[in-house]
Amino acid sequence: MSVLEELARRGRRAAGQADAGTRSLAALHVLDTLGCVVAGSSHPLAAQLARFTTDTGDRREPGELYTPALAGRHTLRTTVWAESVLAHADEYDALHPAAAVVPAAVVVPAALAVADREGRPGRAVVDAVISGYEVVVEAGLRFGGPRLYGTAWWPTAVFGALGSAAATASLLDLDHGETTAALGLAAAGLGGLLSADELGAGHYLLTGRASADGTEAAHLARIGARASGTLLDGPAAAALGTPAAPSSPGAEPHLNDCAFKAYPCARPLHAALDALETLAVQGLPVATARRVEIRLPGALLRFVTADRAPTGPTEAAASAVFAVAAWLHGAAADVGFFRGALPPGVPEVTLGHAPELDAHLPERWGARVIVDLADGRRVEKEVLGGGGGAARPLPDEAVTDKFRRIVGADEGDDLWEQWITQCLSLDTVPDIGDLRHTLCRLLRR
Repeated sequence: MSVLEELARRGRRAAGQADAGTRSLAALHVLDTLGCVVAGSSHPLAAQLARFTTDTGDRREPGELYTPALAGRHTLRTTVWAESVLAHADEYDALHPAAAVVPAAVVVPAALAVADREGRPGRAVVDAVISGYEVVVEAGLRFGGPRLYGTAWWPTAVFGALGSAAATASLLDLDHGETTAALGLAAAGLGGLLSADELGAGHYLLTGRASADGTEAAHLARIGARASGTLLDGPAAAALGTPAAPSSPGAEPHLNDCAFKAYPCARPLHAALDALETLAVQGLPVATARRVEIRLPGALLRFVTADRAPTGPTEAAASAVFAVAAWLHGAAADVGFFRGALPPGVPEVTLGHAPELDAHLPERWGARVIVDLADGRRVEKEVLGGGGGAARPLPDEAVTDKFRRIVGADEGDDLWEQWITQCLSLDTVPDIGDLRHTLCRLLRR
């Protein structure tokens, strides 16, 4: 059996065997991802997307979709593309650390938009999300996850289309052969280089392209289009420099091991912020530190910087200096902080390699923080894996509060609370289009 066939079978099986806890968690991922899309809608990149859709003639036509990402109605591809880009724009979306992919940004927008267009219920979306996460995470795991950073491949761009194709195939009720064809069509265009200097829009647009391409691949498979079924065997092994590893054990769906993000910055920096928080809780005067050194696994240094003057918000989210500054100012969870200028008085922040942390990859993304305090003392703290991962999960209520904070909903706002409750009970929602339309109305009231 080819890798693509194995992925198709695995995605369908994960959705079919998911228990109530996994299905509830999938609904929480939908809520969190929609919050990230809303946060992204005020990102400078959102204005560029809006201008692009206007300049290229994405006009209102019957049957098109409303989206929290853009004003007006848009085609399926534009809707998926824009929501996927903005879901990841603030680095606030969930990820699977061991696979080094952000399944939320590529799977959830596709699942919601296709379900809206097809008139599918929430239960079908839950199935699609579980299936899509399973496929993109499994592909990332089998090809090395974070190790791909070392050869300049970004795993989400490489495998993201597989996740959205699997989710869409589930919603279109494709059979095993058609689903395998959808994955083959998606795999034919796999790729995506990790930026070496400026992230800019290019890095985040890769997420949207992957999600939209995967959605189209499944629709093409539905009308009979086919592709090679062995693209992830010989061709991918040659391109990526490594063959696919054997299938992972599969004791439970991969969605259960995905991590919600507590901070809107590059994931390798999360463990460092948790380390600073731990030191502060211990009563150490970290807030007046003279210098902060962050040591990370070698592979994770590939996409973070110590830039004090980043060119824009996307670069600020990858900057250890900005992440530390946000924590010092009590704004570590505020997307707006990473869109402004660096405040004065931020101590020296440096990055370095912690070889002893390499052995914990890909499962645990650790950090060692060394702080020179104002009184001359030097203190250290090591954290294995940032908050929100399987080892240190964020409570469900913390994820829900994150959504409320992003959309500006007071906990006593009955309309928002009703919508949140409905989203978290996604299995019982009769029409996903109504849920999306209500969200858009609440955001624009």
